[in-house]
Amino acid sequence: MRCSRVIGVVLIGCASATLALGQTSKVPPYDVKTEVVVRGKVSSVVTIPDWMGRNGVNVTLETPEAVLIHVDTAPAEFLKMLDFAIVAGDELEVVGVWAQWNGDRVLLTRTMTLRKVAVSVRDPEGKPVW
Repeated sequence: MRCSRVIGVVLIGCASATLALGQTSKVPPYDVKTEVVVRGKVSSVVTIPDWMGRNGVNVTLETPEAVLIHVDTAPAEFLKMLDFAIVAGDELEVVGVWAQWNGDRVLLTRTMTLRKVAVSVRDPEGKPVW
């Protein structure tokens, strides 16, 4: 009986590792040479599972031209640790790159500026710092 429990735990661990490794292949590429700067007013903020399986903070940003942009910022826990809360109505500046995620165009964030406070969620090479 004890042996079957150990085997079960090992199998679950292997399955989890396989799923985790499978997720890394879905990581949208980040090329710093293609970075853009987007400014606008936050129309909504939602926390949803992101491409890494964490609760990611996603913002809908309305540009001055009335274009709505989906912005993938960072894991909620990371932004909470930085005491960087984003709410609807905030004016936000985002430096990031365009990517495709689940068929949608999304802006992946490297840095954000809110109320004269800037945070970096990726290093200068575009790798996540969380």
